[in-house]
Amino acid sequence: MSSKEELIARLNDAMAWELAGVIQYMQAAVMVTGDAREIYREFFHESSEEALEHAELVGEKISVLGGVPTVEPAMIRQAADIDGMLEAALALERDALKAWEDAHAVADAANPGTVFWIEEHVAEEQEHVDHLEKLTEKVSFASSDIDEATGQSG
Repeated sequence: MSSKEELIARLNDAMAWELAGVIQYMQAAVMVTGDAREIYREFFHESSEEALEHAELVGEKISVLGGVPTVEPAMIRQAADIDGMLEAALALERDALKAWEDAHAVADAANPGTVFWIEEHVAEEQEHVDHLEKLTEKVSFASSDIDEATGQSG
């Protein structure tokens, strides 16, 4: 496989994760219930729309490189409660980030603009992972860290 074919294959993997995001986030938006519905319905709806935009953009890039964009989504994770939906979203974003990082590793097979474009997607996916890690409480702060930051003694 040529390096350009490898880049197309890796971009198709990223596209598959974007397509999965369209479906997974849309389902979460329509299924979320409870007192947090108004907040999370909008979050999931916007995430679905963003994934659709990303899928279209990566499809354009694949086609300009001479490839055929995939129509098959990657794994879609389903959940019936908000905690499960957020965990599923985090797993999706981690997988999407890995796919974009893998594409970046061979991006020089194209041109400098494509390398930069992929780097922007890597950064954006990392922001999504960071945000979801906070939402799922994967980030924790030790009280000693807070005491040091505020100048208070513990």
